[in-house]
Amino acid sequence: MRASDFACGRLLVALLLHCLVALQVCGRAGAFTLLSPFSYSSLSFKNLLNSVLLSSNANLAGGGRNLKSDVLEDASLITPKLIRKYGYPSETHTVVTKDGYILEMHRIPKKGAQPVLLMHGILDTSATWVLMGPKSGLGYMLSDLGYDVWMGNSRGNRYSKNHTSLNSDYQEFWDFTFHEMGKYDLPANIDYILSKTGYEQLHYVGHSQGTAIFWVLCSEQPSYTQKITSMHALAPIAYIHDMKSPLFRTLVLFLDFLTAATRMLRITEFMPNTKFLVDHSQVVCHDNAMTQDVCSNILFLVAGYNSEQLNKTMLPVMLSHTPSGASIKQLEHFGQLMKSGHFRKFDRGYLRNQLEYNRITPPDYDLSRVKVPVALYYSVNDLLVSTTGVDRLARELPNVIDKYLVPMERFNHLDFLWAIDVKPLVYNRLVRNIRRVENHKAKLTANLASFLAMQLQRQQLQNQIQLQMSQLPPNVHLPHGLGMELIASVAATAPTTAAPATATTTTAPDTTTSAGDELQVGSTSTTSELYA
Repeated sequence: MRASDFACGRLLVALLLHCLVALQVCGRAGAFTLLSPFSYSSLSFKNLLNSVLLSSNANLAGGGRNLKSDVLEDASLITPKLIRKYGYPSETHTVVTKDGYILEMHRIPKKGAQPVLLMHGILDTSATWVLMGPKSGLGYMLSDLGYDVWMGNSRGNRYSKNHTSLNSDYQEFWDFTFHEMGKYDLPANIDYILSKTGYEQLHYVGHSQGTAIFWVLCSEQPSYTQKITSMHALAPIAYIHDMKSPLFRTLVLFLDFLTAATRMLRITEFMPNTKFLVDHSQVVCHDNAMTQDVCSNILFLVAGYNSEQLNKTMLPVMLSHTPSGASIKQLEHFGQLMKSGHFRKFDRGYLRNQLEYNRITPPDYDLSRVKVPVALYYSVNDLLVSTTGVDRLARELPNVIDKYLVPMERFNHLDFLWAIDVKPLVYNRLVRNIRRVENHKAKLTANLASFLAMQLQRQQLQNQIQLQMSQLPPNVHLPHGLGMELIASVAATAPTTAAPATATTTTAPDTTTSAGDELQVGSTSTTSELYA
């Protein structure tokens, strides 16, 4: 590493520590939750601080004048109210995990329809699937196509901060990573949805961390693959060693130090959703604000630059709903993946690894157990997911039906959710893949039913011949072996059908081919003309 890079890194860490100290004094007024006596600073002090900061930014931004009323309202509404505002039915459901976390799911119900579960990424919520409105939101699009849409919320975000015995103000509540989300949250959500709808399987769509927790689920509890019709991975996370983000690549160099610092300061929650955040984003990110470009550049710094696909008018809505809280331990786990180059369980240190895993290093997640049809959607300009990482993931997954590189050079990590043209670039193809899997499943089911019917018909004919032969008079003797020849003749002339073919499981090849209407395991594509 060059001396200049190291100096920049030291400066970044120094700035971070100064921020942490300032946040320790200000308590919950900032981006972290810290568990200390300072966390209980008076409400009046925090309100005063928020008012001063908000008014100073309002003066800089132009006073918040001429904001579009819909944007202001959408920034303030929770997910169920946001859905109802645009004329769709909405339901709220709560699920309790085996380890006691109380999760909230939001639903756009469609009685009797095939269920689809949408799972957000880190620092995000269920709102991400609908906040861009009916023309662009995947939740609305799937509902319009006749699906029963369920949107999950992982533990620790604004909608899932309750527990049967733990309080979110204390450290024990935040002792989780994305591993627990895959091991406990997803099974609870899936079982609840299938129980409520009466279906045996559902479709799954995940973005970023929402894909990682799916791999964890299948690795830890492979029986759940029987409950998934298809999985669609937007910006799939697994192997992130060569992540291109300069911010995170610098931070991971100091991972051990930052981990020790956060534990010493008892920092447990990162970027919670607060009223201050909502108010602040509305003031400084609207169309008339001088500071709007700062808001967009924050997104570009994290996800990748793509001003062409960013609807800047919607920035107050995006930044009011996201970020929405995560465990510091989640970030630490992702940092470990970057550092190690493995997709594996949380590294607890040599001694605790020996106790927990019976080995000094954590075990890798077994991706060969993800035996469901998987479609991967990725892009070149994603700073958090590299194309080489997706290539490696595709080679290790046993049943990749589509590996799709978005045909836009600047398409970034958050564009899979909020891009202006996300529907023609990604969602149309995703829906086409869902239909292909359903058609393939229906064809297999029809073939199986036909095969069983023919087998039954053949058995009935044989039984009739045997019955008639048994009713012949005692003095009538057929030539030796004639009875068996008749039965064999019936079996040979009866209508037959081939046994239904089962879906083969192969690894996705490196070469790219167009994905047609027939489901071809391992097919990949880099074009979207079939999905226009």
